[in-house]
Amino acid sequence: LAIDEKSYGPDHPRVAIRLNNLALLLEDTNRLQEAEPLMRRALAIGEKGYGPDHPSVAIRLSNLAVILQNTNRQHEA
Repeated sequence: LAIDEKSYGPDHPRVAIRLNNLALLLEDTNRLQEAEPLMRRALAIGEKGYGPDHPSVAIRLSNLAVILQNTNRQHEA
């Protein structure tokens, strides 16, 4: 992640991929509080770069919804 941020810049789609993957790993290890901000950042980068209707944005939005559901915040999901 740090290498991609340095190489491509903090808002590059490649950084969003790394953030998404790291957030999923944290989710799988039940570290949901750490996963959420990473997934939100990945989502924001995708929305900025691709627009709200892009498939990558939809996937990250769905991933964020799972994290929110797993932290008992269904109303936000």
